[in-house]
Amino acid sequence: MNTHTFLSLIQNNYDFERANTIFSEINLKKCWKQWLTAEFVHLLNNVGGPQLVQTEEQYLGLQDSEGVQQYLSYQKKVGVDVVKEKRTASRCDFGFELDNARHLFEIRCGTSTPSFNKKELTKFEEDIDRIDALKKSNPTLSLKALFAFYGVVSNKDAVLFKDIDNSLRCAYVLDTSLQGSSSISRLSHLKREGEPRLCLVAYHA
Repeated sequence: MNTHTFLSLIQNNYDFERANTIFSEINLKKCWKQWLTAEFVHLLNNVGGPQLVQTEEQYLGLQDSEGVQQYLSYQKKVGVDVVKEKRTASRCDFGFELDNARHLFEIRCGTSTPSFNKKELTKFEEDIDRIDALKKSNPTLSLKALFAFYGVVSNKDAVLFKDIDNSLRCAYVLDTSLQGSSSISRLSHLKREGEPRLCLVAYHA
């Protein structure tokens, strides 16, 4: 499942009206990630197709020479370590099985009102670095990083996207203010200005 397919699944089965209301309340900012994660897990459990939806799933490594399952542990300054104990493995925010493959997700939330906080985008970039490193250690993994943000995007804000969507990295975004196929585009082509709304960015490792 690529990023465009995942965003289409969410778009076709989720009503963002309530999400826009929740994300417009800045006093709920510290709850956004947990709330949206629960919303997506509930949706995936009921939409049909995805199976074995769960949160806090460990990242699997490759099996060793004796067929014993190994796990992956990631630290920002160290990188990826292969570990044998499940409890020491790094965990995703949620995951599910589809077409005989596990799809694992990191999720982050933020706001562009009144303008983007560079730290929020930097943390999303760190999520991207994280799943790229995990993917390198186990190429069989299907990993995605999500960034949900509420607000509007100016041309000045859009410059900050260059490290996320460029000739080497490809990120797509679902703009909940639009309908149909035009609502999903490359992040660099996201509609500027307009009314504040929730946008969901997805990157696939």
